[in-house]
Formats: sequence, structure tokens, C-alpha cells
Amino acid sequence: MKFRTNSIKSCAARIGTLSEFERIPEVNFETPLVLVYTKAGCVPHLTKDVFKMVTSAPQLLSISLPSTFSMVQAMKDVNINFANFVGMKEYINFLTISDPAYPTPSGFQELDTISTWTRNGRRIVSANKYMDIVETFKPDFYVALCDGDTNINSSKKRISKAVSRSNTLFEQCLTRHSASETLKSTGILGAIEGGYNTEARTTSANFLKGQPVMGYVIDGLHNNGPDVRNISAVQIKEIVEHTISLLPTEKLKVSLGCWNPVIVLELVELGVDVFDTSYPYLAAENSEGLTFLCDHDACKNVIHIISFTEKRYADDFSPICSHCQCLTCRNHTRAYIHHLKNTKEMLHAVLLMIHNVHQYLEFFKAIRESIKDGTFDQYKQKISLKFTKDNSICTDTLTSVEGVKSNI
Repeated sequence: MKFRTNSIKSCAARIGTLSEFERIPEVNFETPLVLVYTKAGCVPHLTKDVFKMVTSAPQLLSISLPSTFSMVQAMKDVNINFANFVGMKEYINFLTISDPAYPTPSGFQELDTISTWTRNGRRIVSANKYMDIVETFKPDFYVALCDGDTNINSSKKRISKAVSRSNTLFEQCLTRHSASETLKSTGILGAIEGGYNTEARTTSANFLKGQPVMGYVIDGLHNNGPDVRNISAVQIKEIVEHTISLLPTEKLKVSLGCWNPVIVLELVELGVDVFDTSYPYLAAENSEGLTFLCDHDACKNVIHIISFTEKRYADDFSPICSHCQCLTCRNHTRAYIHHLKNTKEMLHAVLLMIHNVHQYLEFFKAIRESIKDGTFDQYKQKISLKFTKDNSICTDTLTSVEGVKSNI
């Protein structure tokens, strides 16, 4: 597996290529790209056949340790890799330590192990146990075990322990990786830790940048889950820029988490290459349809998201977006989706997931095109404006409500 980029700038939006995967050598991916979020290796709410109708293009799937931990023994028993075990052998996969869609409980790391939270509770994982799992799964690439349990409120002591533990775990993983015949063509990434402390980030980056890795995961900025959508650019920009400036330009940069599209664009501008689709998944879970790509008057979508919990969509017989070509928008109305939500039909989540994933894949296609034709700044401004309009509408509504209250 190889990553190539023509970029010579350290912190800049760039186009790259992921290629030469041993398992599917003919497939390649252009970056910036988005990993399709999965649970236990399958796209939530979508069967494989439906997912193929959402996109016929090759995709890269993210598989998380928490959602797949219970499958390890079964795979050992049948002696097949993860892609074949879940019936997704046509797709490249990337193994991650945590599930970006759900909050990771904080404060449970100890010694040279990390805690992962499965559906059956907490599991303690050492580097050797993790590498046993990696050798069983045989992912196309993966991130070395790390302690990412930091956020903006983490103390200097907690951050220092996270960096030290992650360095130790990485060395142990790399030793196993280098000696493994099974993993000789599998890519390994190192996690840059350090929370929001520039000195700790420098220590982590300096330790990893000389290691034989294909790239880096910029970790330790949050504890996953839906709250990540509310993190502002002001909060992360300086620390991410500092981190990337320390790393080799030619290596892959990954940032996982439920970043909102505005933050995605900020991170792309700083040189991040790979993200995930936990954002559209959580929107579907909240009965929301993504509309931030809409810029047509006919859509009447002036905000970035619409919620089907609102009664106003009960008699709205237009699609989520009149210019969207997804299966949902071509065949169903807002009123129907609203009805499905009220009657608690499973199809409600299916239709929203189809639309949201389609929109997010189109989003990254537009990002790549804007970088190529030199219009990235304008594209970033256009998307940011959609979220600004949303905030203005919320503020106006709140002002009106307060005015009504004062008159009562």
C-alpha cells in the first residue's frame, strides 16, 4: 500500500493517491477522501446491495475495534480475514481503535494497556493482544494502539501520560508488525497524541516522524461522539497546524471524528487527507437530512440540515433536495419520511442514511474538484455561509420567541 502526493507545502489543501493494496491491487483512491463508517464492518441501516446502489465506486471502510471485538474468536475458528468474514471483500478497510460515533468513557487507561468499550462492556487491550487481533483481521491498513483519552480540558499530567503510553504501545506494535509475515503488505499508521499542548504534540510527532509508518492519525483532540460536531475551528486550528507542520509532507494524515463540514474544510486546508462518515450517520440517527450542499433556489434549503421531527414536513411533498440524485430524493418525499419517523418505521433511518451518505460522498468529490481547479477558498466560503445562515436563523427565532415572552 502506498500514498503519493505532489504537495510540497506542509500545511495546505492537497490532492493525493492511495494505491497498491495487496488484496485489491487494481483499486486506488484520490484524497482528500472519506472513510465510510461501519458497525461490525457493515454500513448502518444499509444492506450491502442497497449500499452498492448508493455508490458503485470503490470505497474505503472504517472498522472500529469496539464494534468488532466480539467477532475475533469466530474469525480465528474459520481462519478468514475480516473483509471476507463480513461479506465486504470488494472494499478496502481501515482498523481504528475507537468508534467515532459514540463517546469513549474517559479515565480508564492504565499501565501499558488501553480500554475499549464493546457492547458487552469494557475490555482491556495490550499491544500484544491488539496485534493478535490485527493479524486475525488482516485489515488493509490500521492505526497502532494508542492512548487518545485527551481533550481540551485534559491536564498536563494526563497529556504527558497519554504521549508516553502511546509511544510505548507503538514500539510494541511495530515490533510485532515488522516480524509478522501476515502483515508484511499491511500499512501501519502512528497516532500523534498530546491533547491541546504544543510541547506534548512536538514530543509525540518527533518520536513518530522517523518511524516506518505510511501516515499519521492526529488523535487526542476529543473523546468521540456527537459533541465533536460542536467543536469550533478556533479551538483546533492552531494545535492541528502545529502538529502537521512537524510531520513529513509526503505521509498520509488522518483525522477521525464527527467533525462538521466546516471543520472538515478547515482541516483539509491544513493538509489532512482522510476523514470518516460518522457525521452523516449521526444525522440519520437524529432524524436529520443533510442539506448543506444545496445552493439551488428550487431546493428552498437555506440551512445546512433539516429535522424530520418538525411538524412542518408532514405536508411537504418535495424531496429533501430537488437536485439530489440519491435514491431517497428520486423516489420519496419529506412528508413520507416524516410519516415514517412518526410511525417508528425502520425505513425512516434507511432513507436518511442513503441520502446523507450520498451527500457526504458528493461533498468530498466537490472538495477534490475545488482543489484541482484552484477554487477551494471559494468553496470553503460557500459551505461556511450555509452554517452561518443556520446560526442567523436560530438567533432570529430566539429573538422572536423572547419578544413574545416579554409581551405576555
